[in-house]
Amino acid sequence: MRRLTVLLAVAVALGFAGVVAADDAAMIEKGKAVYENAKPACKACHNEKKNPLDNYGATANAENAKAWIRNPKEMFVKTGKKGMMPAYAESKISDEDLNALAAYLASLKK
Repeated sequence: MRRLTVLLAVAVALGFAGVVAADDAAMIEKGKAVYENAKPACKACHNEKKNPLDNYGATANAENAKAWIRNPKEMFVKTGKKGMMPAYAESKISDEDLNALAAYLASLKK
């Protein structure tokens, strides 16, 4: 009976992991769409020639991305980096879209 319980628990956990992975993929895809359609356009400053984001997830996470998107001035001070970036308040990007965009950025790894 114990073996059956363990096997059942493993099967449920693996099934749940598949659902989580599917949810993550959907969130990342939504975040990519947010990135592609943002106004002002992210791609105007973040492209392969300047400020590329194609490896963002290798050195940063979603929480870091959200901080940069909501409060770039604070992040420039905190990191000592120079530059400018518009802040995307909730009136420009909803929390739901922000979470998706941050998931997308965190997924970018070469």
